Amino acid sequence: MRGGSRKVFAFYGLGKMGSLGHRSAVAEIFGVRLSGFLAWWMWRTVYLMKMPGWGRRLKVAVAWTLDLVLPPELVQLRLGGSRGASREHYEPGQDVFHQGEVGDRLYLILKGEVEVFREDGEQSRLLARLGPGEWFGEMALLRQTMRNATVRCVSPLDLLSLPREEFGVLATHIPDLRQRFERVAQERSPEAGVDGKQER
Repeated sequence: MRGGSRKVFAFYGLGKMGSLGHRSAVAEIFGVRLSGFLAWWMWRTVYLMKMPGWGRRLKVAVAWTLDLVLPPELVQLRLGGSRGASREHYEPGQDVFHQGEVGDRLYLILKGEVEVFREDGEQSRLLARLGPGEWFGEMALLRQTMRNATVRCVSPLDLLSLPREEFGVLATHIPDLRQRFERVAQERSPEAGVDGKQER
């Protein structure tokens, strides 16, 4: 760039390191190859020295040292995929579930209305129209079968959705609740067999 003679660029690395987990690593430092615990300890040392600030380095070093002598602490995190009761919203025309799907949740209507359809071949028959305070989806949970109807949102819909596991716990520990669901199921005609109220 300055008009001088060109020089050959040559890069000489200090080495390479890689952690394998379980307090084991591989390393090549100044041409010397290492593996196992010693390589892992060196990898952690280099990693520690590259952290910004001595305060942070000290905290991490203490945590790592305690990890060597103390057993691992297992923690279960319940993230977005947790299967607790949840609120769901649907707009008109959307299906909550389809006939033939796995029955894994009970739905309680907080606001809005749904229509329940039974599909036989190419024909679709309206079985029920449900509103606030009513529920659907319990037939598949009680009988451990697939959904035998399709539920479609008619007006802006808010639902309380309860997974199979929580439904089972409630039904086991609150006998009156299970009896209520079973009584409603018995009141339905076998021909309807719907995951909601019987056609009126």
